[in-house]
Amino acid sequence: MTPLKSRFMVVVVSLVLGLLILPNAVSAPWSTLGTGYAIATNYHGIDVPLGTPVTATAGTLDPGVVNVTFRWHMPNDTARWEVTKLVSQNGTKGKWNNGTEALIWYASDTQILDVLGDWGVQAFFRGPDGNDRANLTDVIKIKAESFNVVPQVPFGTIAAAVAMFVAFGLFIVKKKRMPGIVNR
Repeated sequence: MTPLKSRFMVVVVSLVLGLLILPNAVSAPWSTLGTGYAIATNYHGIDVPLGTPVTATAGTLDPGVVNVTFRWHMPNDTARWEVTKLVSQNGTKGKWNNGTEALIWYASDTQILDVLGDWGVQAFFRGPDGNDRANLTDVIKIKAESFNVVPQVPFGTIAAAVAMFVAFGLFIVKKKRMPGIVNR
């Protein structure tokens, strides 16, 4: 194998491995669970195609929470939906920041985003008296996109460009190897 071919193979293998590993390097959506309360969506860190169902899941270590109210915000920041769901648990445990283990209580809600732009969802963890158990005002950001736009995440565009150049390079290499083809 010539040095040029071996370098080419190293570059191709490196690109493929990089594209496989990089999407998994996103921060964990449950990183705030140690405070007792967390919320994440099934599109954490990924743009949502318009018309796709999005599920927000809230989790808490606080056994005093009986329900969670999900407030979905449209791109203009007005509330579109507000849904209250009872919490349940499946036996999984989490850790408070002080290291104490507790059962995780879950609630989830699914909505279909039907307007382009930056959506958001909030979770309000409520006790049996209806009062909030945590002073959380954070809004989890979700971006709804059209099928007709180029994603804002550059990896897809970069991968397409790299694939195009790799295919062109393979075509050139293969064309030079074939004895019956006359180069003009």
